[in-house]
Amino acid sequence: MKKIPYGVANYWKLRKQNFYFVDKTHFIPKIEDLGSQYLFFLRPRRFGKSLFLSILEHYYDIRMEEHFEDLFGDTYIGRNPTPLRNSFAVLKFNFSGIPVHGDLRETEHSFNRSVKRDVASFFVRYSEIYPDLEKVKDIVLSEEFAGDIMDNLIKVLADIGVSYYLLIDEYDNFANNILMQHGRLNYRDVTHAGGFLRSFFAVIKNGTENRVIERMFV
Repeated sequence: MKKIPYGVANYWKLRKQNFYFVDKTHFIPKIEDLGSQYLFFLRPRRFGKSLFLSILEHYYDIRMEEHFEDLFGDTYIGRNPTPLRNSFAVLKFNFSGIPVHGDLRETEHSFNRSVKRDVASFFVRYSEIYPDLEKVKDIVLSEEFAGDIMDNLIKVLADIGVSYYLLIDEYDNFANNILMQHGRLNYRDVTHAGGFLRSFFAVIKNGTENRVIERMFV
């Protein structure tokens, strides 16, 4: 008997553990044909956003090429793959777990740590495919702040010619929690002027303008 995937946001798990799956992969070529490589997707809670990000991650990840048939063979995109399938390194951030129960300094510290952890994982996953990553890992991870980490990463990946797909899940989750729990002034301190979240996305914006981030889905 197939299981209901309530709360399951991992495509690998969904496909490997006998869950029901509503095939939404026909949206992948439509996204590629939109004319923009940098997309924001805003929908209500429980709309399947995180699962769809996981689908994109497994479809575009160069490491998943040998698993393509198992994961997508019986789907629309499995029967109609695009030329971009399994052609990118994938850098994925998920900001849903950033705690906001302390002050803003503690929240910023948790945010910096989360970004550094995900970037470190990126180096581990792709070092065998791109050996030059080992040469630049320490340069990137020596930084303390998320914006500086991302800025260094954008520069070094451009230098060594690594094309990557940037995925960001729950990009404003903890900022909204700050608004609800700590009020508008604290929210503005994070998201406006020199706030650390605004500064982080400003770095990403520069990366898209310089075309060093190949594609992005937020």
